[in-house]
Amino acid sequence: MNSESNGQHIIFIIILISIFSLSYYAIPLPESVDTIHKISKKAQTKVLSDKEDTTTSKNEISIVKKSAKSEPDTIKDQAQKVLVQPMITKVEELKVEELKVETKTDKWEKGVLTDIIVMNNPGYKKHTKGIIEFTHKKHVETYLITCGRCHHDETGKPLELTVNDNVQGCIECHKETEKPKGEKLGEKEKIAKYHFEALHTNCIDCHKEYNKEKGDPKGKVPAPTSCTKCHPKE
Repeated sequence: MNSESNGQHIIFIIILISIFSLSYYAIPLPESVDTIHKISKKAQTKVLSDKEDTTTSKNEISIVKKSAKSEPDTIKDQAQKVLVQPMITKVEELKVEELKVETKTDKWEKGVLTDIIVMNNPGYKKHTKGIIEFTHKKHVETYLITCGRCHHDETGKPLELTVNDNVQGCIECHKETEKPKGEKLGEKEKIAKYHFEALHTNCIDCHKEYNKEKGDPKGKVPAPTSCTKCHPKE
C-alpha cells in the first residue's frame, strides 16, 4: 500500500513539473515581446506603404489619362506641323527657283546658246498679260532664225554674231518701256524709242512673214500674231 502511494506521489510530482515547464516556455520573454512588436509594426508599415503606392499609382494613371485627353489637339498640331512644314519649305524653294530664272531674263551668257528667255523685263512697272517664255535656242536651231534678225546696230543693220560675242538686251537701246497715250510719233520713232514697240514689231513681223511662207496669205497662222495667241493666261 505504501509503495503504491509513493508511486502515485512521484507521478503527481512529475506531472506538476511538466506543467510548470510548459507554462514557463509558453510565456514570452521581454525581448521576444519587443521583437513581436517590431515585426508587427513593420508589417503595418508595409501595408500602409503598399496602400500609398497603390494610391500614387492610381493618381499617376488618372493624371496620364487626363493628360491624354487634354493633349490630342497639341499632338495633332505637332503632326500637322511636321507634315505641312516640308510643303511650305518646298513651296518657298520653288519660289526661289522661279526668282532665279526671272533674274536671268535679259542676260546673255557668253559662249552659251540660251535655251529659254523669260520675257519679264524689270523695267516695266507692271505686266498686264502673262509672261512669254521665248524659246531662244529653238528659234535658232529649228526655225533657223539668224542673230541679226533680232540683234542690230543703231541704224537697224543686222549684226553678224556668234554665241561667243557679247550681246546687249533690247532694253539697253530701246530704253523706255511703253509709249504714253496721246504722244504722236512716227512708226520708226516709236520703235527706236520704246522697248514695247520694238519687241512686238520684231516678233509679229517675223511671224507674219513666216506664216505667208507657209501658205497663209493673211499671215495669221501657224505662228502666233495676236496677244491671246502669244501671251499665256495668268
